[in-house]
Amino acid sequence: MNTTIYNPMPSTTSEVDQQLANEQLRQAILDKKEAQIEAWSAQIAKMQQGLQTVAEGVRDETEKRLAELLQARDQARVQLESLQKATQDSWDSLLQQSDTFFQDLAKRFHEFVITES
Repeated sequence: MNTTIYNPMPSTTSEVDQQLANEQLRQAILDKKEAQIEAWSAQIAKMQQGLQTVAEGVRDETEKRLAELLQARDQARVQLESLQKATQDSWDSLLQQSDTFFQDLAKRFHEFVITES
């Protein structure tokens, strides 16, 4: 089945004006839609760029927190060594200090794991 669209030449000035107005309206609508797509594209690009910045910021913050946890872990080792070398007289005091320190460190590790998950 062959369908041919018949588009006769307008015969009056009024028809010519109407056809011109229709074409202008059509082009205006197409231009508006193209502008909207370009605006969306710009917004998407901006969000992608922002996402990269956020990713870098998150990575930097994570590295900072990991460094703090490594330092705290090393301090925990020092606490353990002090406990291992403690005399009976200093044991109770050092044990109490290390318990507080280890609880704080455990809490920090837990918060880090929860936040990073």
